[in-house]
Amino acid sequence: MYFPKISGKYISNLIVDLKKVKQNFNKFKTIYIGGGTPSSLNVFELEELLKNVSCLLRKNGEFTIEANLDSIDESKLLLLKKYKVNRISIGIETFSKKYLELMNREYDFSIQDKINLVKKYFDNINLDLIYGLPNETMEELKFDLENIVNFEPKHVSIYALEVNPNSKFYVDNIKEEKDEILRKQYDFIVNFLKTKGFLRYEVSNFSKKNYESKHNINYWKDNEYVAIGCSGSGYIDNIRYVNSSSITSYIKGERNKNVEKITKDSDKTYYLLTNLRLEKGFKLSDYQKRFNEDFYLSKKNIIDDFIKHKVLIKTRDRIKISKNYIYILDSIIVKLI
Repeated sequence: MYFPKISGKYISNLIVDLKKVKQNFNKFKTIYIGGGTPSSLNVFELEELLKNVSCLLRKNGEFTIEANLDSIDESKLLLLKKYKVNRISIGIETFSKKYLELMNREYDFSIQDKINLVKKYFDNINLDLIYGLPNETMEELKFDLENIVNFEPKHVSIYALEVNPNSKFYVDNIKEEKDEILRKQYDFIVNFLKTKGFLRYEVSNFSKKNYESKHNINYWKDNEYVAIGCSGSGYIDNIRYVNSSSITSYIKGERNKNVEKITKDSDKTYYLLTNLRLEKGFKLSDYQKRFNEDFYLSKKNIIDDFIKHKVLIKTRDRIKISKNYIYILDSIIVKLI
C-alpha cells in the first residue's frame, strides 16, 4: 500500500526494513514501538505498520506500543488488540494543569476518561511520570503520584526533567533542578510507590509483581536487540548502531547508521553500565560465562571497599548496588570500569 503523506512514506520505508528483519531473524520475544508517538498515525497507517510488525512476535511474546492521550481513541485501541499488542505505555508526565500548560500539553478532554478507555482494552499499562519540574513542590509531586496510582497501572516509569536545546523549556530559560532536590524527590517517589505495592526493578522503572517490562529487562541485561526507524539504536553481532534521525534521509533510503564495533573491554563497560541499573544487579557466573573472567577477583580491592562502606552488596553469585546508592550509580560504575 502507498501513502502520499510524509508519515505514510515513512511507514512504507519501515515496512521495507521490517521485511528484511523477517528474512534475517527468527521471531522476537519482545517488540516495542516507540521513541516517538506511533499513536499519532491515522488508522490506515497504524494498521499497515502493525500488520507487518505483529508477524515478527513469538507466541505469548510481549508487544508494547507508546501512546499519548490526545491521539488515542477507541478505533486505534481495537486495532492494537487485533494485532497482538498486549502492553501500552502512556506519556502522562504530569496531571498538573500548570505544568501541562508549560509543556504545551493542555487537554480539552478528561484524562480520567481517556485512561479508563485504555483500561477497557488493556490490563498491562505503563504510565510515565516526570519529576524535577520547575519549582515543583513535594505536595505537587505527591498529587501526581496519587493520581497515577489511582488509575491502578501495572507499571510506572519516572524521569527527571531534561531541558534540551530548542525545547520549550530551553526557550523559556527554565533550568534543570539541582541534584539535591532531584535526589529528595526521587527518594520520595521510591518510598511512595513501594507503599502502593510497586517494586523497583531498575533505577527508573517500577512494577507490580510479574509485570516488569521484558523488553526493558532484555536491554538492561545488555542482550542483543534489533532497531529500525529514525534514531533507533540496536545491538547485534558485537555492533552497536544508531540510525539517522532525519526522516527525509530515511525516506530517501539513507539510513546513515552510526556504527560502533564492540571490543571485549567496551563490552565489559556496557555490561556494567546496564546490569548495575537493575535492582538485582547481575550474577557473577553470568559475567564469568560471557567474559571468561572472574569479576570479583579482577576488582577485588575496589569491590571489598565498596562492600565495607555498604555501597555494594555481594552474595555467593550476585553483586548489586545497595538501594541507598542506586541513584548515584554512575559515579560508582566509573570506579569499577
